[in-house]
Amino acid sequence: MRLVLNLNSHASTLFFFACALILIGLGFRDAWPPDEPRFALVAKEMVNSGQWLVPMRGGEIYPDKPPVFMWCIAFFYLITGSLKVAMLLPNAIASLVTLGLTYNLSLRLASEKAAMLSMLVLLLSPQFLIQAKFAQIDALVACFIWIGVYGFIQHFYVRVSWRWYFTAWFFMGLGIITKGVGFLPILLFIPIAFFAFISGLHRGQWSLRMLFGPLIMLSVVAMWLAPLLYLGLIKQEPQIQQYLSNILFKQTAERYANAWHHIEPWYYYIVEVIPVFWITPVAILLSKAKWLRNVLTQNPAYSSLLIWVILVVIFFSISPGKRGVYVLPALPALSMIAGLVLANSTVSRGLALFSRAVTSLISGALLIAGLALLFQEPIASKLITRFDSDSETLVRLSMLLLVLGFAGLCTHIVYYLYNKNRNAVEGKSLAYQLLSWLFILTVIPSTFGAWLLNDYRTPRIVLQNAESQIDNMLTKDSTAFEVGIVSFKEQYLLFSPFEMSHFGYHTLKELENGTAWAWLTDTSGPSRGLTKASGQRISSPIRQRFLLVPSDYKFQCVDLSQATSLGIAHRDEWLLLPASAANATCDLPTNGPVFNSYKGSSN
Repeated sequence: MRLVLNLNSHASTLFFFACALILIGLGFRDAWPPDEPRFALVAKEMVNSGQWLVPMRGGEIYPDKPPVFMWCIAFFYLITGSLKVAMLLPNAIASLVTLGLTYNLSLRLASEKAAMLSMLVLLLSPQFLIQAKFAQIDALVACFIWIGVYGFIQHFYVRVSWRWYFTAWFFMGLGIITKGVGFLPILLFIPIAFFAFISGLHRGQWSLRMLFGPLIMLSVVAMWLAPLLYLGLIKQEPQIQQYLSNILFKQTAERYANAWHHIEPWYYYIVEVIPVFWITPVAILLSKAKWLRNVLTQNPAYSSLLIWVILVVIFFSISPGKRGVYVLPALPALSMIAGLVLANSTVSRGLALFSRAVTSLISGALLIAGLALLFQEPIASKLITRFDSDSETLVRLSMLLLVLGFAGLCTHIVYYLYNKNRNAVEGKSLAYQLLSWLFILTVIPSTFGAWLLNDYRTPRIVLQNAESQIDNMLTKDSTAFEVGIVSFKEQYLLFSPFEMSHFGYHTLKELENGTAWAWLTDTSGPSRGLTKASGQRISSPIRQRFLLVPSDYKFQCVDLSQATSLGIAHRDEWLLLPASAANATCDLPTNGPVFNSYKGSSN
């Protein structure tokens, strides 16, 4: 923590500004698709069930990711009691650690000015701030990877530090059981070994004790993997064996070499991701090519960092499956290079014009979008229909966009009035303008925007409608009910006010349909449900079952005329089917799995 907070007064101000930027908005919204509900649901089930070893999604094993990120959310959920806060805290803290370490490493390698600018460049990079504000796994694994890079650079370029060398391997192990790619700092050994060979640099840092590093990394991985191997190989538990096969092979080597989704061309990162989401360091480096050359020739550490960035991009470009967030771990290194280049030069008029043009265009686009929502009735009607919204909410959204656009443009007006009589660009005033603009476009959406859009980014309204309809449909001699869902996404289980049964996340549609029909018509099992009045669990000889079905699912073996529309969530209309809608027979297979979610709604 000392490494993060040991800053001078200006750096402290910038760091605490970053804290405000990242932390404001916590608790204002629920988990939003596509990824947040999945991780929040898994973490919530860990707390509710007391089983933390194997991630579970609605009672079904979730094999796509190792558990560390979900552990972190579950830990903060235990402490805070609020899933809204807990899901965002791990990435918020990890991003602040990454920011502080970027400053500290730049300070040790270069100068205070370079360190300040490196932190500023990273904070102004869209990908960094976006990931800091959302509950995706990448900001946490990027932090662990960056600690690994920090430790290696400390050991090989600042001073010999076996403590930092072994710390790097420890956090690489954590990175591996967070998202598999925690080993990426190992790629740093390529430029480090190269410079050691051609110039004799850091030969004193090499010794046999380096071999303990990989053992530390493997030991960290083994703390989680060893119990699983025991249960799978020794105890021969089928579910654990299937989980191990999936997480160790399908979700790692097979996913990298033969991805089955997010397929993109090899140049995807170069053309579509880096120019947009890394726009700040890229713009600086492209406008200061001469200074970049000087930095790289005079600073082997920075050359090593740039080579590492290139290797990381190449590594992810080789795989056919690509997402923009995958390359996030390399962004702090590129920001450090851009920070030093900027520190050794000046802010050119062209760079200042470019930064102001980009932010002006974004503000102008927001202003135009707000006006369009307010005055273009066809656009407004289309959005109301698509998202099952209302005109009042759309007016609020348009006002939000107008405020964002106008306030963003005001920062440019203030900057112009302050600098209109100056011949040279003043870097400090430009930084203030950019940070003011960033604060407006981050804090307002994180608070008022999150509150405004929350109901439309969650299925809570549909689920409340389902609960109300079920209350109306319950017969006089039945106070208990059970609800099933087909074609589900995690948010429906997470926000449900009642327990839900589902039929497997990856179950084939025909098998899911048949199994759901069999479940809907089965009344042989013990009753389990909620009473209408008190919400307490009861035992009743009579229970009723209902099924939630998307309207475009084309559910078979039922009379769809008995379905009740519950409204639209996530662009899908949902129907409620009572057991009376089920046909007497069904020709579809009915031997699929049935899972039950843990009771309770999201806090």
